[in-house]
Amino acid sequence: MSAKKVVITELIDSCGVELLKQETAVAYLPELPGRALADELKDADALVVRVAKIDRALLEPAKNLIVIAKHGVGYDNIDVAAATRQKILVVSTPEANAESVAEHNLGLMLSLAKKIGFADRALRQNRLQKREDYIGVELQDKKLGVIGLGRIGSELAHKCRVAFNMEIIVYDPYVSEEKANRLGYRKVNRPDDLLGDADYVVICVPLTRETANLIGKRELDLMKPGAFLINSSRGGIIDEDALYQHLVDGKIAGAALDVFQVEPPPPEHPLLSLDNFIATPHIGGMTAEAMRRMALTLAEDVLSVLRGERPRFPVNPEVYL
Repeated sequence: MSAKKVVITELIDSCGVELLKQETAVAYLPELPGRALADELKDADALVVRVAKIDRALLEPAKNLIVIAKHGVGYDNIDVAAATRQKILVVSTPEANAESVAEHNLGLMLSLAKKIGFADRALRQNRLQKREDYIGVELQDKKLGVIGLGRIGSELAHKCRVAFNMEIIVYDPYVSEEKANRLGYRKVNRPDDLLGDADYVVICVPLTRETANLIGKRELDLMKPGAFLINSSRGGIIDEDALYQHLVDGKIAGAALDVFQVEPPPPEHPLLSLDNFIATPHIGGMTAEAMRRMALTLAEDVLSVLRGERPRFPVNPEVYL
């Protein structure tokens, strides 16, 4: 009997590729220039994807496909509803990059607070005038507002409390007040209650109907003038035009985004012109350690499904009903 076919759309750590090759025939598109994804999917049993758009038009002709593995946490690039209708299981790697993204958020917080990006650009562009222009603020004893207390939000909150004695304020409708109290955090019932109180606001939620445009002009108006906003979850959660205007007008102290509505953002994006703004190109979860964990986790779950076993991290377990 011929081996099951797995299509991999984009670069992943080699440990995952090699594990899949032990039991399947792998079509690794980064090594097959010119090979179209749609053509390769027609006889594929499994698909591994990072950021490529996987929609109904791609899925419908893929009659053999039984599993899609998302390299990462957010799976908004996959039409999960269409996959479910075709009885295609979707799996992800929710535990693999939490540490990396939490550390990235902390790095952005420190960079904003200490004006590291601002000072770096001034030195590189030979426009340094006086050091007093770069007086920053500390994280110690400040208030951190976390929107979304999942794996990433929990890791960040723990680090900030232990390292900087920060007061943690959380908004997450799926987390009980009892759990928040047990952790020593203050839970609020609305994002509004957090935005007006926190010195640092970090977004740690997936992009869904509920979170799309979660932070717009009205929400930004609630933030303190000295507050900072950080998002490394998904673009589309923050209104980028409103954020630009608030930064220009000095209504908040600074912001950092690892994710944008359009990725990568064009060089002429207004936010990229501001000294009180830091941008990174969706690399929060891209550490060597996280890339290995994601590749191994998805490869193990793909092989489990192809063997007829249950995977560890199903997104749409209703396929089994």
